[in-house]
Amino acid sequence: MEIYSYTDRNYSLPPSEINGEVWPVQFLAGFSEFYKNHYHKNILLVKDIKLNAWQPIAIESKMFIREAQFLNAPIRNGVELDSPEQLLFFNRLIQTLSKKHIAHRIIQPHPAGIISAVPQHSKWIPFGTYITQLALLTTDEELLNSYDPKYKKAIQHSIKNGAVVKFGEEVYKDFYDLYCVTTMRAGIHQDTEKYFDDCRKYLGDKNTLTAVVYDGEQPIGGIFINYSKHTSLCTHAGSGGTSKLYGGIKYLHYETMKKLRDIGVQKYDLVGVRIGSQNEALEGVFRFKKVLEGHLKKDFFGKWI
Repeated sequence: MEIYSYTDRNYSLPPSEINGEVWPVQFLAGFSEFYKNHYHKNILLVKDIKLNAWQPIAIESKMFIREAQFLNAPIRNGVELDSPEQLLFFNRLIQTLSKKHIAHRIIQPHPAGIISAVPQHSKWIPFGTYITQLALLTTDEELLNSYDPKYKKAIQHSIKNGAVVKFGEEVYKDFYDLYCVTTMRAGIHQDTEKYFDDCRKYLGDKNTLTAVVYDGEQPIGGIFINYSKHTSLCTHAGSGGTSKLYGGIKYLHYETMKKLRDIGVQKYDLVGVRIGSQNEALEGVFRFKKVLEGHLKKDFFGKWI
């Protein structure tokens, strides 16, 4: 295996083509700079020469332990390896990480980095994500018709009643306020404002997108996305306030998908659903993402030592 890094000077810089927009955002130099400066972790880009496949992994030192985390499944020519090839990749990767003293253990992947193979001696749970193939929905009508009929009706209701979706820096504060309200209400982890500041700083407008839907002047829903032309990752969202627009959040995703598709982004990833969870709040998230009618990619969320 060959190992490269944009931020760890113990390794050579990746070949120039790895930083292209046709690769997942986790492969971009700006993403490595974000991880280095915000999380104090180096991202290694690992290439399996036999499979001609690549994977980004983050390395973090904790006391005398170094941990590795998968940020994306291994890919070849922009396509994820199938399960048997992923297993071959991981077996060789584990040997390399151990032999070269790069990491002592592998922790659970990032939610955007779920995998389809489980090596021996690992602990795992079923996990998945909903992905919409934007490149296949070339017209607005095709995209709208891809939704669950109830969601399609809700979107049309929002359009009829004057919902407005805005993008960019000007709506960031409204997004963040909605995000904070939502995380506090749900009792889940809340990223700091510095997280979003750093993300926008190192990835820039070309690879981040903020979107908010309004009922008149009132913001009622917002999302934050990291993306390249390979895939967009809807990593953070928020909603709040009363509104007559019962389809406002659905309309927000619809307009965001349109915008990303029109600039050449191939896929829209809602970044993770826990399959079979008994947590009512998580099941609500599952149902919401399901009716957006993306393809459910069922894989694993695990860790091994």
